[in-house]
Amino acid sequence: MLVGEIIDRLNKKEPLSIIAKKLGMTPYTLSKKLRIIGYEYDSVQKKRVYLGDGDEPRELDITEVKSFAAEEDYNKLIYEELRAIRLMFQTKTLLPVSVLQGEKAKRTFSISKAVLERWDRFAKQQGITKSKLAEQAMVEFLNKYEEY
Repeated sequence: MLVGEIIDRLNKKEPLSIIAKKLGMTPYTLSKKLRIIGYEYDSVQKKRVYLGDGDEPRELDITEVKSFAAEEDYNKLIYEELRAIRLMFQTKTLLPVSVLQGEKAKRTFSISKAVLERWDRFAKQQGITKSKLAEQAMVEFLNKYEEY
């Protein structure tokens, strides 16, 4: 059955499960194949629409569509991931976070919005909670400027 026929039937409210049964596949498999080639369900229009790249593949036989991604070369994938991690460590300076023990106290500060946005971004980039980052920054500030 051609993709165009399936889409027309679905848009005329024929259930996906019935179409899938006629094709000898599960509804999940049929739905996945349609998503792979670029069709999505538009809940506003209440029909399937083509969102993929290029021309709409209405003349394609649905049985020719593979329902799984092409096999990955895992050795290449692992190598690329390791290279990316190595590059990340070389370019990103990780902060040494010392965990101070003891009783914790809460305070409220008023800080400019621009500084707070930079603070949030920096904490997220470093993967540190904002509380730990604030504590570390205060310790470094006090060590640098506090007179004994």
